[in-house]
Amino acid sequence: MKEIIEKALDFEREGHEFYEKLAGEVANPLAKKLFASLAEQEKEHMERIQEIYASDFQVSGQAPGTAENMEETMKQIFHELDESKKRIPLEQLEGYKLAMELEKRGIKMYRELAEKALGEKEKAFFEALAREEREHLTALDNVYRFLVDTSTWHAEEESRVWNWMV
Repeated sequence: MKEIIEKALDFEREGHEFYEKLAGEVANPLAKKLFASLAEQEKEHMERIQEIYASDFQVSGQAPGTAENMEETMKQIFHELDESKKRIPLEQLEGYKLAMELEKRGIKMYRELAEKALGEKEKAFFEALAREEREHLTALDNVYRFLVDTSTWHAEEESRVWNWMV
């Protein structure tokens, strides 16, 4: 089990460093705040993984994160910015693509770890981490699509979650 935990910690560390780097490199305030928020959440994942492992998977409190938390974070970031700061040059969007790939890897890894888990507590923990990575992917994809093609995004999102971005 220790090797599995190390793998999860390495992944979260990689994500934290990646998002921190992106937050420091991008000029767009929306992107900067999104990546800084994701970096902080990956750091929280590392701490949570260490705590859970140290307690022999005695999960207390809530799971590593929730969809509502991620949406609220993005909503706050989005409303703090004026319209001109919500746009980002297309050449700067590569970071979003890389970030989405990182989150997809995390989802896959945590799902596999949940399938291989020896006990129900371990399985539930890795499933919770997979859900959290899914929420990160949803946030990144939502903002990416908004930045790339705002008019199409508005049409698609009219009745979906996060319609507060309009």
